[in-house]
Amino acid sequence: MANCTHTHGATLCFECFRAGMERTRARREAYAQRALPFEAMPAAGHTDLTEQAVAHRRRMLAYLESTARRA
Repeated sequence: MANCTHTHGATLCFECFRAGMERTRARREAYAQRALPFEAMPAAGHTDLTEQAVAHRRRMLAYLESTARRA
């Protein structure tokens, strides 16, 4: 990230700094995606949700509805 491709001497320009930050962010997100259990989920059909999962989805929906009203 410290290798600036522009001619700014020893100073790192904002463009190169931001590019390095974007690469770091993309690497972190890709690593986090590997840890998610997508393969464990059934590919087809519906599964029964627990009461906790239903409550969580209702809270998420209520939050989205409240933010939509504000906009």
